[in-house]
Amino acid sequence: MIFIVIQSAKLTSLAKECLENYELKKDLSYVVKTSMPILYFGNIKKYFDSPIRIVTVGLNPSKKEFPDPDPFLRFQSMKKDQYYDFNQQYLAALNKYFQDKPYKEWFDPAYEPLLNGLNASFYGSMENTAIHTDICSSLATTQTWETLSKEEQRKLEADSVQLWHKLIDYLEPDVILLSVAGEHLSKIRFETINDWETVYTTQMDRPYLLNSKRIALSSGKQSSIYFGRAAELPFGFISSETKYSIGKHLKKLTEKQEYNPAFGQAYMFSALNIDQNDSEIFG
Repeated sequence: MIFIVIQSAKLTSLAKECLENYELKKDLSYVVKTSMPILYFGNIKKYFDSPIRIVTVGLNPSKKEFPDPDPFLRFQSMKKDQYYDFNQQYLAALNKYFQDKPYKEWFDPAYEPLLNGLNASFYGSMENTAIHTDICSSLATTQTWETLSKEEQRKLEADSVQLWHKLIDYLEPDVILLSVAGEHLSKIRFETINDWETVYTTQMDRPYLLNSKRIALSSGKQSSIYFGRAAELPFGFISSETKYSIGKHLKKLTEKQEYNPAFGQAYMFSALNIDQNDSEIFG
């Protein structure tokens, strides 16, 4: 009971920090006006009850999270006229996101097939329930992240990247999945235990590499980050079937108590025979 109370207090503190950050930046011209900050997407209770805790990572929320003419369509708890407890109402909206008309056009092709291979889903329908997070900002913008100016990006990232690290420390995931432009990997500042290595390669004209590194969180818990190149969507260069196969492979790696390099050799051999440089590995 004490642990649950402490964990709840930590989450409330993170939510408060997220909301304060929104209040400071909500009047920026490129922040969606009728919106709210999104600390995370998904059912956090089911996430903590999962045998394998999985977090996916993007850059910042899309403006499509707040569609006209009903901007809080996906966050029904926030539509109440009178707040009974704002922090709890806010967290309820986040936890029910995948029940309240989520932005399936992005989440389903981007991460869901890979998650399914891990016996996981955003929707709470499998053994493991994943949570989605955004590393650059919790604020939805009127433009995509790549089309914001560097100065606009810097203003949004101020405090937000640090908040993402605090959130990951709280979530203590076993697996972190991300597929973004390689330049964003430098924003991950956790201690490195084992540096990047290729753990899966597809047979394509330009082989698609899935790379992994092992990090230590503030608590000492170790997590595995898995990264693949992004197209318009995360892991957009590969099919849903390939994403599912990768997920199954990652499940085996995650469940194996002691990593044996030979275990992944069948998947790694083609990657080891090509001349890799940073641009090839990290897009």
